[in-house]
Amino acid sequence: MKVIHVIQKNKNQAEEPMQEDAPLDAQLGTEMEELKRDMRSAKITNWFEKNQQQLIVGAVVLLLAMAGVGLWSEKQKTYKESAAMMYFQALAVVDDTQREALLEAVVKDYAATGYGILAHIRLAPLVDTEKNLRAVIENADATPEFRWQAGLDLAEFFITQGKVDESKTLLQEPVGEQYQQLRYSLLAEVSTGEAQKEYLQKALDAISNDAVLKADIETKLAKAGS
Repeated sequence: MKVIHVIQKNKNQAEEPMQEDAPLDAQLGTEMEELKRDMRSAKITNWFEKNQQQLIVGAVVLLLAMAGVGLWSEKQKTYKESAAMMYFQALAVVDDTQREALLEAVVKDYAATGYGILAHIRLAPLVDTEKNLRAVIENADATPEFRWQAGLDLAEFFITQGKVDESKTLLQEPVGEQYQQLRYSLLAEVSTGEAQKEYLQKALDAISNDAVLKADIETKLAKAGS
């Protein structure tokens, strides 16, 4: 630190007005600013010295976290690729028993991927229809379209099993416009009289994505009106 020397004049010498007051004030101001900077630098340096270990640990943790995210992303990619490979392999086989085994493996090992949902849908016509369709309906990760279709497929399955009440319960659930025709046609199957005719008409008026289903609705509506 700079030191300001004050020269004491001889007591016997007549004191003269100090001509250097202004420059000294300026020097003092400069000195104070430098001292403040030195103190700030010292505090910062001291802080770094005291927290050096923590800073190093923090940097290491950050690097490990970044590496971990990279590894996790790569693992997820490989996981999904494996699920896709097994799923499409299942679709390629002709034998239903082999297909079922492969799809079951997708459901077991890759349930967290979208292929797990697709596997349930593909399994439903082969085995445990209700179990597999409910797995899709109750899966929060499944798209609304998948859940709507699974609900309607299960309602249709219940109709074939004579479980009318279970079917009606499912058919009370709202679905998208593209699924209304099938929903109304199934409601017509579990209804009679005027209610049946009303549902058939609603089915006919709904958006149609299935020419065969539309023709069947027209035939049933014609019979109901005769």
